[in-house]
Amino acid sequence: MMRKKTLAGGAAALALLACALPATAQQRAFDVPAQGAASAISAFARQAGLQVVAPADGLEGVRTQALKGPMDARAALRKLIEGTGLEIASDSNGVIVLRRVATPASAPVEAEPTALDTIIVTAQKREEAAQGVPISLTAFSGRAVETYRLESLRDISRLTPGLLVSAFSQSSPTIAVRGATNTFTQIGANKPVAVVIDDLFIPRNSAATFELYGLNSVQVLKGPQGTLFGRNVTGGAIVLDTGKPAYGDTSGSVRVGAGDYGLKQVDGRVDIPVGETVALRLAGSLKQHDGYGKDRLTGREQDDLDSKSLRAQARLQASDDVEVLLGADYAEDHNGGRTLSSKAAGSDGDRRTSELGYVQGFARNQWGASSRIYWNAPVGQVTAITGYRWSQSGEDYSGTGASYRFLTGTNTQSVNRDVDDVGLFSQEVRWASPKWSRGDLVAGVYFADEDAKRQLRTRGLAAVTGVASSDVLTDQAVKTKSYAAFVDGTLHLPATFDLTLGARYTHDEKTASLVRTDFIRPATGSFTARDLKADWSEVTPRAVLSWTPREDFKVYGSVTRGYTAGGFNTDAAVITALAQPFDPETVTNYELGVKSQWLADTLRINASVFHMDYKDKQELFFNNVTRVLTITNAGQATVEGAEVEVAWRPLPWLNLSANYGLLDTVYDDFVIPGGAVNTGNPLGSSPRNKGSVAADVRFPLNGKGYVTGSVSWAYTDSYYTGATKDPNLHIDSYALTNLSLGYESQDGRWMLTAWAKNLGDVDFLLTPSTQGVLAEYLGEPRTVGVMLSAKF
Repeated sequence: MMRKKTLAGGAAALALLACALPATAQQRAFDVPAQGAASAISAFARQAGLQVVAPADGLEGVRTQALKGPMDARAALRKLIEGTGLEIASDSNGVIVLRRVATPASAPVEAEPTALDTIIVTAQKREEAAQGVPISLTAFSGRAVETYRLESLRDISRLTPGLLVSAFSQSSPTIAVRGATNTFTQIGANKPVAVVIDDLFIPRNSAATFELYGLNSVQVLKGPQGTLFGRNVTGGAIVLDTGKPAYGDTSGSVRVGAGDYGLKQVDGRVDIPVGETVALRLAGSLKQHDGYGKDRLTGREQDDLDSKSLRAQARLQASDDVEVLLGADYAEDHNGGRTLSSKAAGSDGDRRTSELGYVQGFARNQWGASSRIYWNAPVGQVTAITGYRWSQSGEDYSGTGASYRFLTGTNTQSVNRDVDDVGLFSQEVRWASPKWSRGDLVAGVYFADEDAKRQLRTRGLAAVTGVASSDVLTDQAVKTKSYAAFVDGTLHLPATFDLTLGARYTHDEKTASLVRTDFIRPATGSFTARDLKADWSEVTPRAVLSWTPREDFKVYGSVTRGYTAGGFNTDAAVITALAQPFDPETVTNYELGVKSQWLADTLRINASVFHMDYKDKQELFFNNVTRVLTITNAGQATVEGAEVEVAWRPLPWLNLSANYGLLDTVYDDFVIPGGAVNTGNPLGSSPRNKGSVAADVRFPLNGKGYVTGSVSWAYTDSYYTGATKDPNLHIDSYALTNLSLGYESQDGRWMLTAWAKNLGDVDFLLTPSTQGVLAEYLGEPRTVGVMLSAKF
């Protein structure tokens, strides 16, 4: 607690110091000859050490006046673009976005620019154009999220090569990047893929899936993120950016929708300026729909939804050089659990009904608060991020796919109540140097303090009678402290080569406690263990060599290393399985990639090939020698693959895209003591082929508005959910099609859209189950609806 107070106090002191400092004009020496606007803006950005994003078309024949001598960077830019028809749309964190000067309302609305959208990402802890970052990533702008109705991480995964998002149950989503995942639900284990929202790490997957309305961007970073991100991971990171309130005039948007399965949806966002230096943003969402399935024994709906969320932000320009962003959010949702349908005992042949006879339910609420302080100091930008996230979820579900009344012999129906309560305080302070002529540097420190509790009660209901043959409650608690220091720098070499070198030192400490109560066999099955401790330290470096022969073409090669922290098996049935912690898993990734734009920035082609070596891979299995189910560092594995993404805008009103990912995974060494040999098997949740094609249109109707629409087709190859290559744990390949068609008013103020998801009503599998009986859990059926959107 003392450390928390010290770090939080340090952040507050930094803010006060920054506000107290006098505004310091950033004087730069400029020498930009009079020339075409596009090349002049590019030259200015290099000399100013800033990222400047300008419209890609409409500048032909437009010239700027010369800049010569020392002057303030912002003043120089205003002078440079004077008379060009451009203005500054936003200016924050070293990234300036230019836009065309708005035309009067009575003037004809110009066609959209033919160049592809520029998406700003934070993959390297700076705001940069995605195309300029030598990292394999897939980025979605806020416009793309809305156009393609990307409402969840599962929707994102369908259009992202290398990313698979599925679900075991409501509280246990499966998130895999290039085959990196695990199915552990223990509170003492970490996940190899991080989900980050506004620079804050979400510590539990039970809190990582939610509605994605109102985001500025979604970034999927692939491969180990061992240098710059707050929690070290071996697989990748999903970065959600909610953006910032806009200064200027009040603006906002609202959407109201309805559809089958009783769908009712409303969400909105408004930016409210308070004077010239303060802006507020409020965003909220409500969504309800009836169940896609039901339990035919209880009559209760399942896979329904009732969710609410609210987000508030305040943006303060404390001085010319200091910006403060305060944020808070709250969300809650609940449903009737999953539709796990039996394929054997008790099955009625309907895959959308279950035969559980057990009252299932899932409920979750979570909130977060953060303070982000950006200080443009004379020696670069200093950022201080202080945040806290809390979540609580609870799920009642049947692990067995049929009620005890359909079972025979010694079989039992396993029913569970799983409740977790997790709080995470984090503090990060980092410094980003100016963009010097010879390179740049990012360095910082990070601290996280996590307090996680979980209660899991598992009962076995005897066949026919339903009498409890087993009844165990595990009361789990794990406290985690994580410390890190990182540095990452780029050196500009001759012949437009860049060398990036970075490293992160991480130290993790965990303290675990477990009270296991066996209500049926208390003498042999109950035990208590408190304050078991373990710690691990790791250095994870990265090196990237990139070549940029021209501004829109980059080739890079990288070697990166990452690790997922060790932990405790807090579901342990015997104290020996708890007392022995498992170690971190590590991975080294070798990658070659290219990022390119062609045809006046209307065609984008990005591609990469990679090879990943896993060591000490964490696995959960039943040890047939010790007769204990435990987590251990059992495996070594190799992952290889290739990915390509293409985006093309052949006409001002048409966007086309396609992507494909090839994945080849194998366990090089994974032998279960006294049991199966998994060596040679593929990793779970790693489909060999995955791809999609998509298109969206905004076709003008001769001054009478626009026809809008989108279509996407996404294919996922077959895969196994685990390492055993069990045919009963195999998911067949499937393809899903989504479609929308609408009308937008001429002034862009309102739009009416009809949509359909899973147009072909494909029965695709989220997870199979072999617990007790063969059973299956399907994804969403075809859904259709309409949406009315308005902007002001």
